[in-house]
Parts: sequence; C-alpha cells; structure tokens
Amino acid sequence: MPVLIIPHDSILQLRLVIGTDPESSKPIIRTKSFNRVKDTADEQDIFDVATQLISLQKYSLDEIRLNKSAQLTS
Repeated sequence: MPVLIIPHDSILQLRLVIGTDPESSKPIIRTKSFNRVKDTADEQDIFDVATQLISLQKYSLDEIRLNKSAQLTS
C-alpha cells in the first residue's frame, strides 16, 4: 500500500544573535518562532516575509529556518 503524505502547517524561525558570551566568545542565539505557516505558502514568499520581519528586529540575524511537518499514513 502506498504511503500518503498529509502536510501540516510549518514553523518559521528567525535565529537572532543577542550578544556574545564573555567567557567563550561564542554568540548567544535566541529563536523567534512564527507558527501556523501554511503548507501551501511558496518558499520564496516565506523568505520575503522573513526578510521584512528581520528589519523589525532589534538584533542581527544568524539564520532563517523553516520547519515543515507532515503526517505519513497508508
């Protein structure tokens, strides 16, 4: 029996550098998450929205992540 993939809403995450650890000199990262990103949304559109959201943030960007979720069933 073939496997069916049922997509669920995704999570957009902005990883922000909020400072530097004085002991290790490594960046301190915090994540800002935006839930319920529709599975039908185009990745370019999601990236464009993320870019606009970054311009509203106080801290600098480390990376943009998109976590997709799906259910596998038969």
